[in-house]
Amino acid sequence: MKHLIFALLMMNTTLISAQSLKSFNDEFDNNSLDNWKSFHESEGWPNFVKKIDVNATVPGSFYLEPQVGFWYGEVHAGPYYFKELPKGDFTVVTRIKVEGRNTATPLQSFSLAGLMIRAPRPANVDKTAKGHENWLFMSTGYAKGKKEPQFETKVTINGKSKLKIYPAQSGWVELGISRVGTTCKMAYKKEGRWITVRIVENANMNETLQVGFIAYTDFNGKMKRRYVFGRKKLNTTVYQDGTPDVKASFDYIRFYSPEEIPFEISK
Repeated sequence: MKHLIFALLMMNTTLISAQSLKSFNDEFDNNSLDNWKSFHESEGWPNFVKKIDVNATVPGSFYLEPQVGFWYGEVHAGPYYFKELPKGDFTVVTRIKVEGRNTATPLQSFSLAGLMIRAPRPANVDKTAKGHENWLFMSTGYAKGKKEPQFETKVTINGKSKLKIYPAQSGWVELGISRVGTTCKMAYKKEGRWITVRIVENANMNETLQVGFIAYTDFNGKMKRRYVFGRKKLNTTVYQDGTPDVKASFDYIRFYSPEEIPFEISK
């Protein structure tokens, strides 16, 4: 009997957890950002947004255009909008289309947008202190090389980033990220199947997380040279001399328990 009661309690807890996750869903059928937080306002940084609206430019979508910038290591020069999820396992999914300023796919280097999860900086740590950035994202658009659609995954652990690039398709695509304990998976949907492209472990990402949308664009020659200026200059300067080349439309954001959407391993 004790085992039965325990099993029922665990089942009920799982159901409540799944139901709680649904409360974070957003279909973007109104023009409000009331349930969202911005990175620049939350942590006191410049606004790298060129244009943002909900259910306006693209009806039923969260629309975002970034100013020139990028996220890498300790540099966070780009818009990031998120919801805060408490400790626990989840899968987050979005349907997204990323276009260039005048083209179906961006043409400027590292012009992408997608899903991102990030561990908030510890409350007692200064926002400029090094070694405390822990985040990862999966984005779509154009990164480098041949001018074709690409996915980018980037993983940052204690301020150190590693990125990978994969072929993608243009138009609307579905992206997903899951967290189970300290394990995170990044995936995209192809022909009805979720394909995992990257799996990472990060013990710093098992508590409350920020989960949402990121966009960045035009890591060109000038921005590459500016990288030597250091993170403080890049994080506090909105440059106006580049070529922003991302128009990102997010159709929805939906949350599930990891059991509801299994991510298969890429062959």
